[in-house]
Amino acid sequence: MTGLLVIGTIAVVAFILVLLGAPGLFRPLVTYKIYFDNAVGIKQGAPVMLAGRKIGQVQKLFSPVSSEEEKRAEEAAAAIHSSEPNASPTPAENKPKFEVRVDVQVDKSAKVYRDARARLTQLGLLGDMAIDITQGTESSGRAKDGEIFAGERTPDLGEAAARMLEVIKPVAAEATNTMKDLQQTAQNLNRLTDENSELTLALGQFKTFGEHLVDLTAPDSSLSHSLTNIEKISTSLTENDNIELTLQNLRASSEKLKITVTDLGPVGQNLKEFSETIKTQPWRLIWPSTKKYPQEHQQVATAGQQRPITVRKSARAKPTPTPTRRSVSDR
Repeated sequence: MTGLLVIGTIAVVAFILVLLGAPGLFRPLVTYKIYFDNAVGIKQGAPVMLAGRKIGQVQKLFSPVSSEEEKRAEEAAAAIHSSEPNASPTPAENKPKFEVRVDVQVDKSAKVYRDARARLTQLGLLGDMAIDITQGTESSGRAKDGEIFAGERTPDLGEAAARMLEVIKPVAAEATNTMKDLQQTAQNLNRLTDENSELTLALGQFKTFGEHLVDLTAPDSSLSHSLTNIEKISTSLTENDNIELTLQNLRASSEKLKITVTDLGPVGQNLKEFSETIKTQPWRLIWPSTKKYPQEHQQVATAGQQRPITVRKSARAKPTPTPTRRSVSDR
């Protein structure tokens, strides 16, 4: 009896080992080819999951791959991205270079679709690597045996840190430039707020101007008194009607001045003629004048018409002119 129990236990253990080591022995399996740019951490026998549920395991790894296989992997990746809504072409520098092929065996009954995504992920923070297949659509059809998938790899901690540094580097450079600008601004503010700065002096002068303005506008200031006096004067003029009387007097004075200037016109003309005569014939101040003016001829003619005029020569002795003056007189 004991022997049968031992034999049965050994058979069950052997059956479990065979089932785990050769899962396709008692149920049908299919093989898929998944290409990665880097299969770090993945090893033979690693689990393959469908939306977190184990459906198979990694059978083999091949690296490097031929150019033909790499081309087929790129076509598979392009087909996946083209099926996305609002998809944009991936830049050439961002396209992964597929260098590893991972053959996996999964349960044939598992619903793996042709547009599914195969992602290399880590089980836990320090767990083993596994392949997780997700996001397939029924309209694309079931994946067949030997189907090719373009795998995606989640960056590990080192790669994530490197990418983060690449992103942070320009930000850090911009922050450094900003700090320099802030430092320069702080220095400028220190110069502006210095005791001997132009801004401080200008503020001091403006303060003094304000104080003077307050003094000028004070109730007991000279300006206030002057304005009060002007107001009184204007009020007095308005009440007594002195402005109108002053304007009338000014108008009468201007009329009189105009008449006086008109009367002085002939006098000015006579003075002008007299000055011209003195300039050209200065001896006329000593000898009798022989110059005849138009007005004198007119007066003589008028008097001759009225009555005869007898002209007598003066008995006064005429001074004997010098020869030079005689010659000038004769001329």
